[in-house]
Amino acid sequence: MSPWPATHLIRLEVIRELLVGNLESGDRLEALIFSAIYLKWINTGQIPCFEDGGHHRPNRHAEISRLIFRELERIYCVKDTSPQEVLAIRKIHPCFPSFKAEFTASVPLTRIRDRADIPHDLKQEIKHTIQNKFH
Repeated sequence: MSPWPATHLIRLEVIRELLVGNLESGDRLEALIFSAIYLKWINTGQIPCFEDGGHHRPNRHAEISRLIFRELERIYCVKDTSPQEVLAIRKIHPCFPSFKAEFTASVPLTRIRDRADIPHDLKQEIKHTIQNKFH
């Protein structure tokens, strides 16, 4: 078993733990660079992500993404932020899942389940094969 977390959600949590909180200005550049490299490797498939069968709502990824984005914006606006830190932040931004409204809905497939014109068996299949993978 790999010592690295396997799911995309857990990997986002690693980045959140690294960046969100009380980063001292001396530790910031290193944390930003490590985060940029790690996210690039994840997004290019150099570090593969696998599902673990856990149940998480799809908005969890978006919530973590928003938390990290806000922290990066806070760092970006601090007066002592170096040009190297700004560059690392710019490399990190495109690597996150979107947190637009359609990705933060807490129950995206309930409309399908609530429709009367879809047979019960099909609704159950949708629920067990698709929806349960999202939460």
